[in-house]
Amino acid sequence: MATVNNNFAKAEMLIRKPVSEVFEAFVNPEITSKFWFTKGSDKLEEGKSTVWTWEMYGFSLTVLTKVIDENKRIVIEWGNS
Repeated sequence: MATVNNNFAKAEMLIRKPVSEVFEAFVNPEITSKFWFTKGSDKLEEGKSTVWTWEMYGFSLTVLTKVIDENKRIVIEWGNS
């Protein structure tokens, strides 16, 4: 019997901004902290880890950036893997 690993999530939404602006908003914690988490330790970079913090919940987690295809795709790994 084969084991299937379904530990992934896919999110989609319509954003009426240029792709480059949206991409930068997700990789740059100075922008991302305005709509998602309250603090990011660094910009997302392929092969590197960063810490995202939600201060209002007293919660932080480490995110590993696996793939960055500029203006196309961001693949991250977080939580129990």
